[in-house]
Amino acid sequence: KDDRYFTDTFQAMPKNGYTEMFKKMLSHKNISIMLQTDYKDIVDVIPFKTLIYTGPIDSYFDYCYGKLPYRSIDFKFETLNQENYQATGTVNYPTSNLYTRITEFKFLTGQKNEKTTIVYEYPTAEGDPYYPIPRKQNQEIYNQYKRLSEDHPDVFFTGRLGTYKYYNMDQVVAQSLALFKKLKSREEYVQ
Repeated sequence: KDDRYFTDTFQAMPKNGYTEMFKKMLSHKNISIMLQTDYKDIVDVIPFKTLIYTGPIDSYFDYCYGKLPYRSIDFKFETLNQENYQATGTVNYPTSNLYTRITEFKFLTGQKNEKTTIVYEYPTAEGDPYYPIPRKQNQEIYNQYKRLSEDHPDVFFTGRLGTYKYYNMDQVVAQSLALFKKLKSREEYVQ
């Protein structure tokens, strides 16, 4: 019956949404955006002293210890000719349906409209990697990649995919800020 998205005491969305937050962060003169570009296709083209890698750690190392499994999501969007579909932003359905949750965005963003858009989330083993699968054998594979990463002191693996760990958005932001602080304190840091 708790209508909050998380159980944290304080919850918020970026004032102008995540899109604007990321636009502002990525507008720095030292940042180039290359969409639809695989890291492997450009690694030898762009020189770097320090690399922050947020992709799958197993991919970085060409799956030499095997592929880490992830749960993905198949999103099915639906726009309805009604003001609201459900009583809260997200309703979870852990066992009763083929989908795991329905999210109605206007509850999260405060939008007012006579129509509403919802998304059904269907779990799948195929597709983009979203959720690491926390099993002992998967952790053992990740630990091999983690040890291998120690041979690359100028490559920093971060985020869900780089550390094979589930993080909420606030945790990823905190992790990123901590990494930035660590890199900024290094002598060879270049602006």
